[in-house]
Amino acid sequence: MTSFKNEKFRVIVFYAILTVVLTWPFVWHFFSSVPSLGSDTMQVIGVAGERVNVLKDNGFFKGTFELLKRSEFNIVTLYAYFEIIFGRIIGYNLLFFASFVLSGFGMYLLAFYFTKNKPASLIAGIIFAFSPFHVHNSLSTNVGTMHQEWLPFFALYLFKLFDDLRAKNFVLAGLFLALIAFTEHQLLAFTLVFVLFFLVYKIFTRPKIFLKGKFWLYAAVGTAVLSVVFLFMFRSLFEIAFSQNNYLDPGFKAAVKYSNDTLSIFVPPNFHSFWPNAFSKLRETFARRADSTYSAYVGFLILVLSAAAFFRERISKKWFWLAVALGFYILSLGPHLHYMGELDPPVKMPYLLAYNYLPFFNNIRTVGRLFVFSMMAFSVLAAWGVAYAMSKVKSQKSKAAADEDELKNQENNNRISLFEDIDQKQKIIFFIISIIIILEFLAVPLKTNLLLHSSFYEKLGQDKENYSILEVPGNTDYDFASRDLVWKSIHRKNTINGHDFARVIEDKYTFQRGTPIIRTLLYDIPEGDEKQNDRDIMKDSYYKISNEILNYYNIRFVILDKEGLKGKPEKGDADQFYGARAYAQNVLKCANEYEDEYLYACEIDRAAAPRHMFVAMDYSNKHWVGKDKGKDGIRRWAESGAGVKLVNMSPEAQAGKFNFKVKLYKPVRVKALLNGAPVFDKYITQISEKTYVSVNISGIKPEENEVIFEVRAADGSEIRSEKKSDVVTIYDVEVE
Repeated sequence: MTSFKNEKFRVIVFYAILTVVLTWPFVWHFFSSVPSLGSDTMQVIGVAGERVNVLKDNGFFKGTFELLKRSEFNIVTLYAYFEIIFGRIIGYNLLFFASFVLSGFGMYLLAFYFTKNKPASLIAGIIFAFSPFHVHNSLSTNVGTMHQEWLPFFALYLFKLFDDLRAKNFVLAGLFLALIAFTEHQLLAFTLVFVLFFLVYKIFTRPKIFLKGKFWLYAAVGTAVLSVVFLFMFRSLFEIAFSQNNYLDPGFKAAVKYSNDTLSIFVPPNFHSFWPNAFSKLRETFARRADSTYSAYVGFLILVLSAAAFFRERISKKWFWLAVALGFYILSLGPHLHYMGELDPPVKMPYLLAYNYLPFFNNIRTVGRLFVFSMMAFSVLAAWGVAYAMSKVKSQKSKAAADEDELKNQENNNRISLFEDIDQKQKIIFFIISIIIILEFLAVPLKTNLLLHSSFYEKLGQDKENYSILEVPGNTDYDFASRDLVWKSIHRKNTINGHDFARVIEDKYTFQRGTPIIRTLLYDIPEGDEKQNDRDIMKDSYYKISNEILNYYNIRFVILDKEGLKGKPEKGDADQFYGARAYAQNVLKCANEYEDEYLYACEIDRAAAPRHMFVAMDYSNKHWVGKDKGKDGIRRWAESGAGVKLVNMSPEAQAGKFNFKVKLYKPVRVKALLNGAPVFDKYITQISEKTYVSVNISGIKPEENEVIFEVRAADGSEIRSEKKSDVVTIYDVEVE
């Protein structure tokens, strides 16, 4: 037993050393930066930081219970625990490091279970741990497939359970399945497909096991326990999935877009150390988003070794792993076949069945990540191939020499070697294969991120007063919005800005898009147009009451991010920072200003007490059926039901004039209702010319009021149409 533990320790050390070498210079910067290719890493660290705040505010146990109630007890929460214990950078790096070491160790155990060949199993661990697929998902921090390490452990104990129905195997298989669920719900869904593959395989190879009562007892207990656990862990996702506003469903196009190309397994990634430009023209044909579509490179030697696995005895377990390797590769191609980036004609693929018939699979966006199981299967097959290659060069020993070796092994039992019972030629084969695989996969030096940021965020974090901040270009820049999640966990203030990442939540940012000044800051300035879009169909941009609006919504600081606003000169994007700063200084009234190498901050002067009224566009209203820009500005087509928001910033009811212009192409009745009460009602016969409408309104209540336009025919019926000739055109809406 001591020697067995010693052997496991040696294997772990082996993969730890390889991780140090093959993720260089990550370990060199272990205490100062995190490995990262970009934005998604910041999202994980930012969300973990928010959970750190929950744990610190509520205490460890109450905080954990709070996260459980929110269905947020998952792998990102583990990052939060590590951040509390070790700090933001070291905590993240420990889990990054562990994903490689445990991936290698788990695959070693799984491969050894089948091959009984330690050197071959070590190579299987190298393949699974350091494949471009894993490296890419780890650097991009696709947190589910980054933490692939529990998959081989689960597969191992699933096989052991069916080979020996012991309680230990049952418990460990269930434990590792729970850890997969803890890692990510999408990875769990992929794992259940793997279980389907496994059950079909066992039905054909060991049908008698399904007749045993002990098996069905385990199946019933496991299903009941894991169902309760999964329901508790994912109940918020279930609620969203069954709701009318299921924003988890990215649509069929996303499943097509984020699937792999047929040739992706043959194309080295562009982050390869020695030949990053190899196959670059082919790679560009199916480049759709970042590097995810061509990080599914298996390696040519691995493909050869996987084929060599069948040169010796062709046992049924090899065919199972071949089915997994090819089956999940085919599934990762998505619902329609991609070949060199082409989808024409759209050839239907097996994943279409999963998309249409398996529960919740229509909510999965990144179909290409199914390839993680192909990579696991290719690793096992390659181990068999290595074992075959080593057997072909094994030296023949005399019986006396063999007995002598056996005696030496018994004498050195406590110093067991991973290379016992292999000769010099086999060691050479092992090292040659290992080096070739490492060279095929090598991705050093990895990019790292120092997480540098302005000390201004710490200053805000020390301020316990409750207010909001608005950061530019928060809503229009994915990279900044990702970084901003980290800064938000530091300053701990409510942010008006935000961004939809993987899923677009309908109407989430209608307030930001429709409110004057706020829209200018979050959308128009970052996009280089601060003159027209802010107004939309409003007559006035309300620059004179900009501070009132910001104070009304308790926005204390407007912060301009220099990195996010600098643009991309190589793509012709101008630097928007200086124009944005000039806008803030001229239009906003800053009580104080702060600037460093990272940002500029304007503290809004609170002397401007909110008292005026303004009109805001209601972008959640679905009855605005068209929009264009004429000589006199933007105009919108309104069918019956179109509306705007009239905001009274005073704490008391006010009276005022509500003005707008209307143009129509046939006589219709136009009504305007304030909070459901009619304030204007007229049958207008003047066509093809603007009609000016001015309505005196009293009793405009504080806060937000709804103004709805009704468009009715002569018989009183509502007009609903997207044709400009059927509806009315609205211009120059304002309140005085």
